[in-house]
Amino acid sequence: MDDSAPALDPDRAPTRTDPVAAAFSAVVGGPLGDHAAGHRWWSASRVLLGATGLVLAGGMLAKGACVPSGWSEDKQPYAELCWTGLAGRPADSGTPPHVTTWLETLAGLFPGAGTVSTTAGLAVLLAALALLATYLLARVDERRPWAAAGWALSPLLLVHWLSWELVAAVGVAVLLWGWTTGRAWVGGVGAGIGAAFALPVAVAFVGVVAVGGRLRDRVDALVAAAAAYVVVTLPGRGHVEDPDVGSIWLFLQASGAPGSRIFRMTVSLVVLVVAAAAALWVAHRSGPTVKTCARVGLLMTVAALLVSPTAPPELALLALPLAAVAVRRWRDLLVWQGCQLVSWVITGWWIGDALLPTVTDDDRAYWLAIMLRVAGLVWLAVAVLRDPSGDDDTVEVGRGEADPDLDLLADPGHARA
Repeated sequence: MDDSAPALDPDRAPTRTDPVAAAFSAVVGGPLGDHAAGHRWWSASRVLLGATGLVLAGGMLAKGACVPSGWSEDKQPYAELCWTGLAGRPADSGTPPHVTTWLETLAGLFPGAGTVSTTAGLAVLLAALALLATYLLARVDERRPWAAAGWALSPLLLVHWLSWELVAAVGVAVLLWGWTTGRAWVGGVGAGIGAAFALPVAVAFVGVVAVGGRLRDRVDALVAAAAAYVVVTLPGRGHVEDPDVGSIWLFLQASGAPGSRIFRMTVSLVVLVVAAAAALWVAHRSGPTVKTCARVGLLMTVAALLVSPTAPPELALLALPLAAVAVRRWRDLLVWQGCQLVSWVITGWWIGDALLPTVTDDDRAYWLAIMLRVAGLVWLAVAVLRDPSGDDDTVEVGRGEADPDLDLLADPGHARA
């Protein structure tokens, strides 16, 4: 790995620009000093990879309550918040693409036998993908490698990475990195694989490739995405027929709103059109920069998550790579994730009947979970729209080739070199 980067600029350090990061830095001596020179080996990528490893380890420990029973209990995984689709315990009735059965067979080669052994084998694969996403996000914008901390240190990653939705989230990270660094076909492959595991990635793809690039780049990305999607889903596709766990449509149906498929499609189309209009406004205001690319993709992803027919808590991972790069303040990231985590807890307790007998046959707790999830997504969208987007010295999208006006001999360390 080549971790070369522009010279350290204290004024760009998160502890100098973000109040939350500055407050947390007090435990290690406070914000970055004016004369800090960094370390030759401890680059941002390596630090963030190490932090990701610690978060992944914490996520494994969080599933420990289900290990003794091997996820064989009926309600216990949900009541104790240790369920995972890897062990056949998804929160909804949706199914991942059939190719996951091949991965499970491969994971069966892991030492041991049974569900716990297979889940551990799959965890090794997913951990490698999560680390890959960290490395790529740290290199999306050479001047802001620490933006990847929004992914690497995320509470959502901690509790949800043992899920097939992580594959889709990594696909989004590959999409963002590939498109913003001039590797359109790589970004397309990431989007195609991600969409095979979670269809809202297709909407994220539309938002990301709408910023910067050439028509030829968009065609390359689209062809690569379509090919990757077909290859992954050829053995069989996951599908969701009716509204399921986490969907706002279940809440509306319980409230007496129309529940026909035509109604859902109409409302979904309106929400996506409104999101597209907001995304166009953001793109026009900010110009074709890396952060604008992430913002536009994030707005479209938020819209897709709002109207998704099934939205288990793990689906929030899809927005995380884009949010890490797009959202300037940790405060907004933490508010969104706080809403998602409380929604996750209530959803698990509701499915696992942990709220009984206090609220027997009462779905108001589930309604609260959905409203919190929606509120968090809306907060995230508003944070993007309110951001003045005044990036100084930004890196343009599609910087796969050296800047023709750049003197490579005089300025070899420039991010466009």
